[in-house]
Amino acid sequence: MSSDHEWAMGEACRQNDVERKWLGDATLNRPSFAEAEILDRQGVPSCHAWKVPPGEVPAHLSATQALRRWQAGACAMCSARPTRLLVDHCHRSGLIRGLLCTSCNTAEGLQDAPSFVAYRSRPPAVLLGVEERYGSTWDGFAQTPTDQVERNAAHVDAAEAMFANILPKFRRS
Repeated sequence: MSSDHEWAMGEACRQNDVERKWLGDATLNRPSFAEAEILDRQGVPSCHAWKVPPGEVPAHLSATQALRRWQAGACAMCSARPTRLLVDHCHRSGLIRGLLCTSCNTAEGLQDAPSFVAYRSRPPAVLLGVEERYGSTWDGFAQTPTDQVERNAAHVDAAEAMFANILPKFRRS
């Protein structure tokens, strides 16, 4: 075995230990999907009931990686554990908010229900104290200049205006 391989294996173990220490018991005793439905009716997204790990996010983790570790496969809105979570982001700022199941990610863009409003004001990224732009340098969102953010906001405003008359059909009463 080469010394490079041994170093890489040792570094991976060290990073795992740092992550486990940071997370501690933060992923235990989370609301079930049924309990998350009750929270939703009270205007509380599931992630607001989760324990936030103490201390700083380990330096070797990106914001998205930290969210993946902390959310541990659970949707931030409903606590469902689908095979895949989507990276939710603000279309105005380009900042990642959290990880959502397909249903919640779709509903988030169409609903002003109290739980979605609460989620947008304190998403998992804010709870963990991390910030990262959605996308990559290839699609331009990762390093969005101010004028692009303003164009994105204008597109969001135009889309909201265009769909304003059909959105109420999708909103919960």
